[in-house]
Formats: sequence, structure tokens, C-alpha cells
Amino acid sequence: MELPIDNRPDMASFTAAKAVRVMAADGSHSAIFEAGESKKIRKELFVAAVEAGLVPDEELKVIAPPKVVNISKEQRLETGLIAAIKTLIARGNTDDFTVVGNPRTASVKKLVDFDFTTKDVERAFLEAVHEVEQDGNDSTQHSEPSSVAAE
Repeated sequence: MELPIDNRPDMASFTAAKAVRVMAADGSHSAIFEAGESKKIRKELFVAAVEAGLVPDEELKVIAPPKVVNISKEQRLETGLIAAIKTLIARGNTDDFTVVGNPRTASVKKLVDFDFTTKDVERAFLEAVHEVEQDGNDSTQHSEPSSVAAE
């Protein structure tokens, strides 16, 4: 099984039992070894080195490719918009909200990098408010004291 080149370390040390020259399959890189010599070579030469009988000084560890997480558009909208709206709530800037208290789409757009509809914002706003109420702490920066008198 050949390790895909993107999953190999950039360099590795190999040792030659005999004098040998190795060349990458595409001819882009080569290395010359004397008998008993150990040297680091680029990942493009690994296959040719092993085929020529060179032995890696350490086990060639697989570098895992980045994990791609595919989430649905609905999940992205829900989690991204809720987080953005909770940020707006926490900031407490009245310019981010309409007269009736809904988040302005322009303010939300500044916080996310995907397209959404007004309906998406409305749904996410209801969920964000619900989550903030559940937390019991909206972290809003209030600039004036509450007008509600303690009873």
C-alpha cells in the first residue's frame, strides 16, 4: 500500500546498505547515497528509496489529512445565525436591532460569511432569545439603570 504523498511527513531519514541513487518517479528530485550513509530526503523520494532497498531510520508516520466536517445548510444557518444573534444581544447596541426589537439583517451579515434569508434570521432570533433566557445571563452591557422598581 502506497502512502499518498500529501499524508507523508515532508522529510525523513533513510539509510543505504549499498551505494545507490534514487530518483522520484516524475524526475523532480534525486539523492545519492554511499554504502552505510544515512540522510534526510524529501517525501517525493520515499517510494523510490524503499524500492531501492533503503531503510527508513524511523517509522514513517501518517500525517492525517484535515478532517472535513460536512454539515447541512440548515445546521450551518441555525448554529451560525444563533451565535451571531447572541453576539448582537450581548453587545447590546440598539443600532443592531429594529424598532420592534428584531436583529437587523445588515448587522447579522457583518458577523457571518454565508447567505441567509430574513425568515432564517427570524427563526434564529427566537432560538437565540430562548437560549439566552435559559442561560439566565444575556451578558448585555446595559448603559442605564433599569426603570423597574424592586417590590
